[in-house]
Amino acid sequence: MKPSFYFYANPYQTRSVEAARALAQAVEAAGGKVLAEKWLADSGVGAPCELKALPADIRALVAFGGDGTLLRAAQEVMDRQLPLLGVHTGTVGFLMPGRAEEPQATAALLMEESYPIEAFPLLQVRCEGKEYRALNDLALARGEHPGVIEVTALADGEEVFCAHGDGVVVSTPLGATAYGLSAGGPIVRPDAPCLLLTPLCARELLLRPVILPFQAHITLLAHGRDRRRLQLALDGQTLVPITHEVQIQVSLAPESALLIRPEKHCFFDTLRKKQAIWNQQEKQE
Repeated sequence: MKPSFYFYANPYQTRSVEAARALAQAVEAAGGKVLAEKWLADSGVGAPCELKALPADIRALVAFGGDGTLLRAAQEVMDRQLPLLGVHTGTVGFLMPGRAEEPQATAALLMEESYPIEAFPLLQVRCEGKEYRALNDLALARGEHPGVIEVTALADGEEVFCAHGDGVVVSTPLGATAYGLSAGGPIVRPDAPCLLLTPLCARELLLRPVILPFQAHITLLAHGRDRRRLQLALDGQTLVPITHEVQIQVSLAPESALLIRPEKHCFFDTLRKKQAIWNQQEKQE
């Protein structure tokens, strides 16, 4: 049986489609099979298959784009424990170690199944009787309403802070360089066993981000209204509107996300390179 892979791309990026097409051709030439969403298959990438109808023999999912593309794909397959490979054609790319310009090498890696896999913790989020997962972070924020909201954060039943501002972000170590970093949170190496609690634009001047142990059980208390909806965002993808008082429970999920790392991932080297690129882009603007 041919080894099968599912390709997932950013539909708004021409480069991501071109990279997917090149890698699909390399994988098929090596004897593999590629499946993709219909729009991507119509662009010459593999055979059509909806993401929610993945066959059981899929070996890995390959996402083409930026970190947001990988996070969208991860939300769809978290219950499958399917290895994910990100091929960077976007702007950020902390989660995307694959190189679009090396389709032959990436195809050989996939076909030989010789790639190293790293397991990263997921957040388990319970809200309104429903359960969600997040790889990077969750944000309980004010949504479209411009006013200040109040969020009380507790860890293992003990109040950590009560923030008046735009909301609160809870991050995994992998997500420390995402929303939390922009909100003034710390830079944390992805293998550090901790959870991060970061207030968003709090009016309390001495309120700072908090680092908690992995085993902490976090509770967020907030109150929304019909005219003042709050918003729960998971990895910046899944949005849950909140129109009344809510209690959100956050802890580590029992399962992990499996990310393929084609080569040794040097976190601080990647961080320096990304910051240099961002600084250069700002100068050009």
